[in-house]
Amino acid sequence: MGIDADWVSELIARLAAASLQSLLLVALVAAACRWLPRLSAAARCRLWWLAALQLLIGLCWPTPLALSAPSWWPALAAGDGLPAAPWPERLPFAIAAGEAANAAPHAGPDLPVWSLVLAGLWLAGCLAMLAPQARAWRAARRRLADSQRCEHPAALQIWHRLGVALDLRRMPALRLSAQIESPQLLGPWPATVLLPQARLAGMSAAELEMALHHELEHLRRGDLWWGWVPAAAQWLFFFHPLAHLIAREYALAREAAVDAAVLDSRRYAAQDYGRLLVRLGVGPRPQAGLASASPTYLILKRRLTMLHNAVPTSRLLALCLTAAVAALGLAPYRIAAADIAQPVQAKVDPDRAGESAGETHITERGAGVPDQRWAVRGERYYRIGDDGAYREVVDPATRERLQRMMRESRQAEIAGERARREAAVAASEAERHARAARIEGERAAEQGRREAERGQRVAERAQAIARQHATRAEEQAHRAAREAARAEQQARRAAGGQVEAERIAEQARGAAAQAMREAAAATREAEQAAREAAQAAREFSREG
Repeated sequence: MGIDADWVSELIARLAAASLQSLLLVALVAAACRWLPRLSAAARCRLWWLAALQLLIGLCWPTPLALSAPSWWPALAAGDGLPAAPWPERLPFAIAAGEAANAAPHAGPDLPVWSLVLAGLWLAGCLAMLAPQARAWRAARRRLADSQRCEHPAALQIWHRLGVALDLRRMPALRLSAQIESPQLLGPWPATVLLPQARLAGMSAAELEMALHHELEHLRRGDLWWGWVPAAAQWLFFFHPLAHLIAREYALAREAAVDAAVLDSRRYAAQDYGRLLVRLGVGPRPQAGLASASPTYLILKRRLTMLHNAVPTSRLLALCLTAAVAALGLAPYRIAAADIAQPVQAKVDPDRAGESAGETHITERGAGVPDQRWAVRGERYYRIGDDGAYREVVDPATRERLQRMMRESRQAEIAGERARREAAVAASEAERHARAARIEGERAAEQGRREAERGQRVAERAQAIARQHATRAEEQAHRAAREAARAEQQARRAAGGQVEAERIAEQARGAAAQAMREAAAATREAEQAAREAAQAAREFSREG
């Protein structure tokens, strides 16, 4: 038929397993929302979003996580009294142990047919679910195309003021539509806010600000993007009542979270905001890419009740609850019997010692059961007895199980070969990176040595300059001393000018002392320059 029966069976198994596991997660979320009435609307929104994400993960996750049965559940831990299922490796509670695992066939003769029928029904349901979504999307696009740009001065002033207050980097377009009765946010890209043209004139400035604040809060939270997860879960699991429950509760919690965020701004009274919700009434049913008023009066009543009882609980408790649900409920799992020491294994290898070419032996090993040996020759299967005699297998379930073992063995060989090739490629890449790192290290070391030599030369040049300055300062000091002595002699030789001579001598001595001090300062500066040059040389050496 051109269709892979194993793939179809795996698809049906994943849908069934994800649907069963969602029972526990939805029950947990519903219990948390019921037993914690003060749980914030934002936390409820996150919990229902995680419940939708669990369905999508269960559909896409290749292999469920195996969990050991608890010791306080003896029947479950021993694997007794548990019904066999067509997909025991996928369903979370389908457990088999010992010979029960061998006796439970992967598929009887009718399983591929039923799998194809179920897959066809699922595909037809998905296509049927797409039709109303496509009609709603086209209606929203037409509504957007027929709208006109908003030129209302008060609305535009409030619009820009709210954008600054909410710190929105990019404001969506604000347009008027004659086809709606309540404000709507269309998107997600590009996002557009539609105002009801007929009601705009009758809305006060406060009501208009509350309505626009609500739509911009949707945009700030990214609700149009996050809403695709519940929408996709409702579409793919259209047959599952809990998928529709999750989508409905998520939409309600999302609107309540936005209501709480608007009131948390401390700009509006809760009574005025509630009257605005009642006045706007109901709107289109929420869908991906659209946020609007409550779809039914029952949802509107629940929003008003949550608005009246808006006393949020501890933020830490909400975060811990969300983290627990995400950690324990998202990944698909199955419970395995705890006392099984070794699962049944099948070893498939070509028989090189057989009587005829093309014969393959299969050896099954299980915990607490003797090994069973089988032989495959073309399309015929045989059981090898303890005496070596061959007995042909005629049971369809056993033949199907042996065929599955052969397929799994071939798949394992292919996966092993692929893994070996990937390991060889990874090793080659690692060696190439190591060689490049070694070359780069050698280049860096050579550059460091050149920098150190350059630093050494700079230090030596600085020391030479410092010595020249010190020598020049000493010569100036000696010259000043000689001039002072000469001036003193001239003063003594001067007749009749003893006082003037003494004054000149005193000035000469002061000049000589000043010259000596300058020489000493020059010497200190030379020594300081020499120390700085030595320090620079050490730093260059260290960097190298």
